[in-house]
Amino acid sequence: MTEPTASPQTIAQILQQGLFHHRQGQLRAAMERYMEVLRINPEHAEALYCCAVVACAEGQFKEGVEVVRRAIKFGPPTAKMYNVLGQALDRLGEPLEAIKAIDQAIALDPRLAAAHGNRANILVDAGMPLEALKSFDKAIALDPTSVPDLINRGALYESIGRPAEALKDYDKALMGSPGDPRILMNRGAVLKDLGLLELGVGAADTAHFAEAIASYDRAIKAAPRLHEAFAARGQIKMMLGDWTAGFADYDHRGQLPEPTYKALPGARWHGEERKGERIVLITEQGLGDAIQFSQLAPWLAAQGHDVTLMVRPGVKALLSTLQDVTIVTSEDELKASDKPIRWAPLMSVPGIMALTPDEMPCQAPYLKAEPARVAQWRDKLGPKKGLRIGINWAPGHADRTVRSRRDIPLTAFKAIADLPGVELYALQKGAPLDEIKGVSFREKIRTLDADNDPNAPLFLDTAAIIDNLDLVIGCDTAIVHLAGALGKPVFTAVPVISDWRWMVSRDDTPWYPTMRVFRQGADADWAALMAKVADAAAKLRG
Repeated sequence: MTEPTASPQTIAQILQQGLFHHRQGQLRAAMERYMEVLRINPEHAEALYCCAVVACAEGQFKEGVEVVRRAIKFGPPTAKMYNVLGQALDRLGEPLEAIKAIDQAIALDPRLAAAHGNRANILVDAGMPLEALKSFDKAIALDPTSVPDLINRGALYESIGRPAEALKDYDKALMGSPGDPRILMNRGAVLKDLGLLELGVGAADTAHFAEAIASYDRAIKAAPRLHEAFAARGQIKMMLGDWTAGFADYDHRGQLPEPTYKALPGARWHGEERKGERIVLITEQGLGDAIQFSQLAPWLAAQGHDVTLMVRPGVKALLSTLQDVTIVTSEDELKASDKPIRWAPLMSVPGIMALTPDEMPCQAPYLKAEPARVAQWRDKLGPKKGLRIGINWAPGHADRTVRSRRDIPLTAFKAIADLPGVELYALQKGAPLDEIKGVSFREKIRTLDADNDPNAPLFLDTAAIIDNLDLVIGCDTAIVHLAGALGKPVFTAVPVISDWRWMVSRDDTPWYPTMRVFRQGADADWAALMAKVADAAAKLRG
């Protein structure tokens, strides 16, 4: 063991100087003092621990692990050392080792609240929410004013469908950090969910939406450049039908850390008539969004605008059926014409044109299936024996370990399958198709080999199949948007906490005249909702 070359009193004084700088956020000055201690005594465990803390604060987690392990070696080991080790290992992608280290910290000091909180965060990331909740409860019991733990437990409550408890945690966190814009944003999201849940139990109106908007107002007042707060507030306003204010807020999505679209060079279009110029509208976000909002391109063209739609290559063929609209997939294609351009994000058009829900053009069908493909699929499907229904119950997730709120359990479609004289066709893609094997009515579902080539244009076969069906029943995915765009009858089943585009308390939608919206109740019972869908489908059968 190396003998120190200075008195313990001198080392303690230098260490205290480092800790003072550390508390002031002066990490470089703190590190200089810690290193001075280590030059005197390379085995000084406390100084090594402090160096590890600084390394982790600067994102150097590998170095943090190495240094804190030296601190543990030279010891005596403490709970805070193992706590830092666990945090660093977690950031290095080693959750099992991280939990072991955190558990050692808790064994050494069961009252170390930070260790329980860190354990909870690791368990959340590992997909163990209920175990994580137990650890959060312990952390907050030990330190009821811990703002990070209150925020994180609130987020966990929200993710597992307990928004009322999430709101309590966010309110407590605000007491410890008044006016914190991030907490106010979380609070706004929970209040919006609570409003939807109240509608789900039959409330005629709810004050929670106004409270949610007020929470976002406070967040924006505290952080005027917090574009996430504007965009989230906008979605609530659009959901409530205030498209003028809602789309103005939602336009901030272009200034998010990860914008939803890539801006083009040159001037942006603001709705003015531009003789001799082209309007280039950029599709964004999901395939369903592109299909839904693309209906506005031919509407603008009908008003005399020269409209070009920039789309993903995969949907170019499908969207090329839009009337009087030029379709491109890259900026290079725009150079084929010398006409000057002004551009805008496609999903901003309702705001640009001051549309309201009652004024939506709603000109379906605005997309068309290829006649030759329609004929081919008519032959493949064979003679019609009853009501032909296409079903879609989930996005085509590659990873089925993560399910979204909008997924419908395939078992809930039994009410549809039990209708007499019904033919079911799976319009589903991806891993969810495997779920057919596990349902009792699997023999009633016909799967189709359509649009399975990832290198081929998307949806062309699916559009042709839908054209041969009587009805489409699905969740909130691109499939229901495609059916609506083709002008086919479509029943869309949405969760009680649904996307803004489905608005509130409506069984229709401004976007598609042939679509009915079925809303889950606050009990989140998909089977009960699908029974209502089945009743409506039976009436179509006559």
